[in-house]
Amino acid sequence: MIKLTPRLEKIAGLIENSRLTADIGTDHAYLPAALIERGKAERAVASDINEGPLKRAADTVRAAGLESRISLRLGAGLETITPSDGADTIVIAGMGGETIAAILENSPSVVSRAELIIVQPMSSAPELRDYIYGRGFKNIRECLAEEGDKIYNIISMSPGSEKHKPLAPHERLAGRDLLERRPEHFDKYIKNLTNALSAKADGLARSASPEARAELERTRGIIAALSEQTKEIKE
Repeated sequence: MIKLTPRLEKIAGLIENSRLTADIGTDHAYLPAALIERGKAERAVASDINEGPLKRAADTVRAAGLESRISLRLGAGLETITPSDGADTIVIAGMGGETIAAILENSPSVVSRAELIIVQPMSSAPELRDYIYGRGFKNIRECLAEEGDKIYNIISMSPGSEKHKPLAPHERLAGRDLLERRPEHFDKYIKNLTNALSAKADGLARSASPEARAELERTRGIIAALSEQTKEIKE
């Protein structure tokens, strides 16, 4: 059986009864192989833009005896997936948030046919949230995975045309759904985020430039909003 990292394990836990899962940026293809082994997906596409990761994925698929159920594809983003594939689940994990947003934006015919989309940004999560809420995705849920000394954001959603209330600066940064539901690892996540903001504010306070002063006020406003919304979390 395939053993997953905590990050991939959390993603796998969000998927059930998938007819075909498209794993974009698959690397070793651990996730699609595990999904099929566990009965969470019938078939999968393991796609990567580079030949090296796809060769590693081929080794995983072959070792698991899943050659007939996992299709390996070389290419960028969702360009390797066609509407006729019938991918009901799309996973894009381990990339920058702006890259993930561009991948979704560039393949509307594939995205619109999915029932579940899971994204896991390594950076630029606020920019990815801008895109997700701005494009009207629905059923937006966020969870967190702790791996080593890092906490990762994982966002699940469905295609839609929802009219969302604009994200406040602190919601954009921390995640509206995370602030509302406070899932596992939330306390540590919000403390790490607040500490980083405080360090940023300390640095800005040492500058006399108008730009730094404006950014300092904005940062302090975000810290105050997060503190108010999470005031019962003990230091």
